[in-house]
Amino acid sequence: MSRCPFKPLLDFETFAQGTPRAYINELRAENRILWEADSHATGGHWLLFQQADIDFVLRSTDLFTNNFGPLLEDIPEDLLPEQQQALTFMDPPQHRKYRTLVEHAFRPRQMTAREPSMRAGAKDIIDTVIDRGECEFVAEVAIQLPMRVMFRLLGVRSADFQYVVDLTNTLSLADDPDFAENRTAGFVASMRLMDFGETLAADHRANPRDSMTTDVLNSELDGEKLTDREFGRFFNNLVTGGIETTRNTLAWAMVDFIDHPEQYRALQRDPSLVSGAVDEILRFRNPVAYLRRTAKQDLELAGEKIPKGGKVICVLGSPNRDPALFERPDEFDITRPAAATRRNYRTFGGGPHFCLGINQARMNLIVMLDEITRRLDNPRLLAPPKHARSFFMDGFKELRVGWDKR
Repeated sequence: MSRCPFKPLLDFETFAQGTPRAYINELRAENRILWEADSHATGGHWLLFQQADIDFVLRSTDLFTNNFGPLLEDIPEDLLPEQQQALTFMDPPQHRKYRTLVEHAFRPRQMTAREPSMRAGAKDIIDTVIDRGECEFVAEVAIQLPMRVMFRLLGVRSADFQYVVDLTNTLSLADDPDFAENRTAGFVASMRLMDFGETLAADHRANPRDSMTTDVLNSELDGEKLTDREFGRFFNNLVTGGIETTRNTLAWAMVDFIDHPEQYRALQRDPSLVSGAVDEILRFRNPVAYLRRTAKQDLELAGEKIPKGGKVICVLGSPNRDPALFERPDEFDITRPAAATRRNYRTFGGGPHFCLGINQARMNLIVMLDEITRRLDNPRLLAPPKHARSFFMDGFKELRVGWDKR
């Protein structure tokens, strides 16, 4: 059995400064699959680095289940049954049925219709901070547009925005003591998000309004409408996926453009580069470090025997820096051909669970980056960024940025 030879990969120290790209490059160059023991979950897990192997696992739902969730850690037994009824934990064909309830809201036509209001929102976000010449970028800028778009889509009242964001942070960053006392608190926050979604559904039934929530509640699956609780589970997945990843990606984008000022100035000179730049950002800084799948039976994978119940970890950032797929993979270059970049990165996963909101995520980033580059000159760090403590989500909990008003 091939074992992780030097230091553990999925470890808080290894991820202290974000995803350890150089170490992943080293492991990928020498291995298809590695067994790694851990102290964060039960037993250990297999790490996958090659694009073809990752695609195989994420697509082979007959061999690998998502019923135990995407995280390395096992969910407490008393909380697992309800989590398994949520979209993120479902396998086909049930997953496919639930996914169709909201797919229409993220199609290109809907993005086009939504874009003017998103651009107005981006302008308002920058208006709020621009005259100060500095801000805490994560909370004041990066999270704002995805939060506003998703909450308005779902009909969340503005008075509840912060409560839902706090729960989302606790869920996603439960290993960071600034957000949660322990990982269990993160699982509890997930249940609280379901509770909120259940209440939101009841509120929509009592006070009907135009929103995706109303659309979902009026839809039917196998001839039956969702209960409030079923919607609550749905809400959990939509909000978490719709906010966290975009926030982290935009924060990393600012850091990378500060490190590469010539590319920031190129965007300022030619806004047509923004769309391609977003794909390069998504390649260079995947916000979700890995996805777990669990073997449904004894099987062989990449030459290793995986027992039923074995945890297989798809290291999503590994293909993104693979020299077999990208020239100069460790260089940040916004002029890369966007179509090839998008085809080969695995930032959004793959298979049936391929990110539902990919079009919305890309549009959030395009709109915000366009507004930032049009109005802010010479962005710079005012203090070292503070990374969130996590080896699942790669992002910052504090990023102080300054600029000159353009």
